[in-house]
Amino acid sequence: MNTDLNKNKNGCLWFFVIGLLTFFGFVFLHLIFEVNTFTTLIVVVGLSVTFLILVLGRSYRRSLIRSGIIIFFIFYFFNLLGNFLISSLKTQPNKTFTTEEKVTETYVVEESDTIPVYTSNREWRDNYGNEYSTELSVRDRDFQRLKDHIQNYKPRGGGPFWGNLYKYLEKKDGPSLDLVMKAFTEINKEKKLNSMEFAEMVVSCIQDIPYSLVFPGACETPENYEDSIRRVLENCPECCIGNKRYGIQNPVSFIKNLKGDCDTRTVLIYSILKHFNYDIAIVNSEFYRHSILGINIPASGLYKIHNGKKYVLWETTAKYFEVGYLSPNFADVTYWNVVLTSK
Repeated sequence: MNTDLNKNKNGCLWFFVIGLLTFFGFVFLHLIFEVNTFTTLIVVVGLSVTFLILVLGRSYRRSLIRSGIIIFFIFYFFNLLGNFLISSLKTQPNKTFTTEEKVTETYVVEESDTIPVYTSNREWRDNYGNEYSTELSVRDRDFQRLKDHIQNYKPRGGGPFWGNLYKYLEKKDGPSLDLVMKAFTEINKEKKLNSMEFAEMVVSCIQDIPYSLVFPGACETPENYEDSIRRVLENCPECCIGNKRYGIQNPVSFIKNLKGDCDTRTVLIYSILKHFNYDIAIVNSEFYRHSILGINIPASGLYKIHNGKKYVLWETTAKYFEVGYLSPNFADVTYWNVVLTSK
């Protein structure tokens, strides 16, 4: 009778120990080595049970295996529940579409000349409620000169195709984004932002711009597309721009018309933050068919290690995505690859 009672007490104790070992092992493997959740749980629970069998003896094997199975399902259930709750609270990328923002043709004076520019009046809040406003402008002559240059791009033989294309776009368009750089510099001077706050201000400004589809061919009517694209075009028929080679707009054109998809945005933000000397990366996923940013800055959350440096991941296609957080539908970092870095 006493022996059975002791076994029951010990069973509860070892169940608790397996839970602790699983928790710390999960944190270590999942965050440090970026192993996906299912594989991580199998490995850490298996190692925890094996370790305790070696310590306590084979007579505990059946009880420990049973406890390990229960622990696995408990952890997996709470992981699924947590992802569901987070996704219900966060804005999903590429899901919120409104009418396009307006860009007007105005004029600035440069060296006694009156220069036509395309300008949008931007007012937005960052992910922490801080309010900003500015004008994003590009010169008409720069837009006319650069709007079709991607048509002449010739892919290189070596290196990632998308990384080479993005590098080309940044190099060609970067100097003509000087009015945009000036606008963000003035905000920084007024607000006295630190490096994280400045990056947050820039990224949230672009996140705030309504998402648009960018197609290599012509924009067609909604019924000609798969469900996800069809719903976009039904809700916002003007949220599409077509006949853009490789399905991307160059940064100057994006500022001119404020129509941009995922990599149109990442290339623009990459160009801006590179100008301000950030260690920034563009991170793509063929599996998710998506492009996001990576930033080498002290921050918590999901990240990729590239050339020994930690790039914290950042969604750019919808408002209120903080650095380090991705929608659960895009959150398996093993599917993401760094294709371009600024340093």
